[in-house]
Amino acid sequence: MSARCSDHKLCFRSENPAHFGGLVTLGQCLDCFAFFAVKGNNLEYRTVIRDFVNWSELNQLQLNTSKTKEMIVNFRRKASHFTPVNIHELDIEVVENFLGVHLNNKLDWTDNTHALYKKGQRLYDSVVASAIFYAVVCWRGGSTDRDRSKLNRLDCLLDSIEKVGERRMLAKLTSILDNTSHPLRDTVWFLSSSFSSRLLHPRCKKERFHRSFIPTAIRLYNTCTT
Repeated sequence: MSARCSDHKLCFRSENPAHFGGLVTLGQCLDCFAFFAVKGNNLEYRTVIRDFVNWSELNQLQLNTSKTKEMIVNFRRKASHFTPVNIHELDIEVVENFLGVHLNNKLDWTDNTHALYKKGQRLYDSVVASAIFYAVVCWRGGSTDRDRSKLNRLDCLLDSIEKVGERRMLAKLTSILDNTSHPLRDTVWFLSSSFSSRLLHPRCKKERFHRSFIPTAIRLYNTCTT
C-alpha cells in the first residue's frame, strides 16, 4: 500500500494476500494516494506504480520521490530480500516509520509504544520535572515533611521529591569533589576521613544548618559508601 499525504507518499507491500484480498487498487482522496499490493504478484504491483507515475506526468503533476517511502509487511519467518521500488531512477527508501508512526514489518506496535514512551519521558523531563524540581538541591533538605507531601500528591510526578532530591544532591556533591575549581571543593575535601572513604559530618549548632545542603548531602554520601 502506498499512501501520500501532501508531498509524502508511502508504498506498502504485503506478503499475505489474505490481508488485502489479493487485489491491487489505486485510491485517491484530495492529494492522498494509496496502493495496495501483494508481493506474490510483484509485476502487477510495480505496473500500478509505473502507470501512476505516467499518469502524474501526463497531468503535469510532479512527484517528490525524495520524500516517497516504502513500507514492507512480511510475515515469513525467514528474512527475504526485496528489490526497492525505483521511480525516476531513484530507489525508494524502505522505512518502518511514516509521519511519526512506527510500524515494523510484522504489523507490531511495540516500536511505536517505545517511541511514545521516550517522547513522553522527554516531555516530562523538559516541562514537568524541570519546573517542579528546580533548585531541589537547595530546598529539599530544608523543606518540611508537610511541604514535600503536598508536592508528592501531584499526579504528574513520576518520582517523589525525596528520591529526586537525594539523587541530585549526591550528584552535586560528587561533582564538587571532582571539580578542583569549585568554590565549595576545599570545604568538602577538608571533611574527608583519613580512615575511610566517608566524609566527616560538620558540627551543626543550628537545625537550619543541619538541614542545609552540605550536611544533608554528606549524610546521604556516607549512607551510600557504607
